[in-house]
Amino acid sequence: MKIFVINENTCTRVKLYGMDVINLFKLNGWEIVKEKEDADYIAINTCSFLNSKAAFFLSKTKRLYDEKKKNQKIMIIGCLGGTNKEDIDKISKDIIVFKRDINEIKEYFKFEKLPDTKSTSVKDKLPLKKQILYLFNKFILRSKHIEYRLKRNKVCYLQISSGCQGKCSYCSEKFITKLKSRSVEEIIEAINDGIKRGYKLFGLNSDDASAYGKDINTNLENLLKEVVKIKEDINFSIPEFNPQGLTDNVVELLKDKKFLYITCPIQSGSNKTLRNMKRPYTIEHALKQLRKVKENNKNIMINTHVIVGFPGETEKDFNETIKVLETGLFDRVKVFMYNERPNTEALKINPKISEEEKERRKQIVLDVIKKNNLKKKSLTNLILNREQLK
Repeated sequence: MKIFVINENTCTRVKLYGMDVINLFKLNGWEIVKEKEDADYIAINTCSFLNSKAAFFLSKTKRLYDEKKKNQKIMIIGCLGGTNKEDIDKISKDIIVFKRDINEIKEYFKFEKLPDTKSTSVKDKLPLKKQILYLFNKFILRSKHIEYRLKRNKVCYLQISSGCQGKCSYCSEKFITKLKSRSVEEIIEAINDGIKRGYKLFGLNSDDASAYGKDINTNLENLLKEVVKIKEDINFSIPEFNPQGLTDNVVELLKDKKFLYITCPIQSGSNKTLRNMKRPYTIEHALKQLRKVKENNKNIMINTHVIVGFPGETEKDFNETIKVLETGLFDRVKVFMYNERPNTEALKINPKISEEEKERRKQIVLDVIKKNNLKKKSLTNLILNREQLK
């Protein structure tokens, strides 16, 4: 049998899942074809983090379904099947739908083997502007932080876990996967495999690194203890790291110069909003621990996410977020306007914030990011934030 897999326009961790799916079919004797016209099955790896992403992949699915040959089957993998199953069924109930669980696919096709993915890189075609920035960095700035962000094929990605144990009221991704962690030994073996293949930059990928290991009687602290023992001159990024995982021991381990970059989404500077979001920390604790991380490791950069216009967010709540961002603690900030996701508790929270007001608040955040970059006089920070500061 032949399969064509579309594995693009998703976040890195979902793209890594798509590569595992490709390896699953290849390992069980299927041919991976380069043209969809040659395939028996067309698989679309999907993201549904935002309404815009869900709409994009639903539109793509409908177009592919309408264009497919009579005997071809369309197959959804990734996040969309867990959040928008009804919308997919409206296109056609003949579409085969999976959530982000490779075992579902294995059982459906009665496969005997599962891929043993040690480590991998992601092929990413950079647009011209990013190619220019990458070359500027390579020959002039020489920032590993920018290399990590712009040249993903230079990064060895390791999926340390998938799924999370969060109960965030706005998130539909928690419906898609259960927490599943790889053993510490397996991850260290994968890092060593990447080192042998010449990699210097490593991404410890997960849906939430702070949940790592809770399903297999270990934790992130135990993993990081083994990571810092590695003697080679390599660097690590932890792309998703919720603040509740910043224990004193983890903060102490992050002082190692191997750690280059962490993403720690605070989401809001207002404790009232954090409670409505069901985020299990206070903003004071998150900032205290992140300041320690920065003080201990001058080499590390911290990325964060904030959501503006969450239901019930008052002007006072929003200004508390602005005050946090004005501290300049964060090197990169990604701002999202709240959008409703299917079957989430946040749908019931009132009052709702208008789209115009969300846009206004987003622009204020972007202005704060610009001012922070100017104060720091950091070209590296400016480049890291450039995607939003157009």
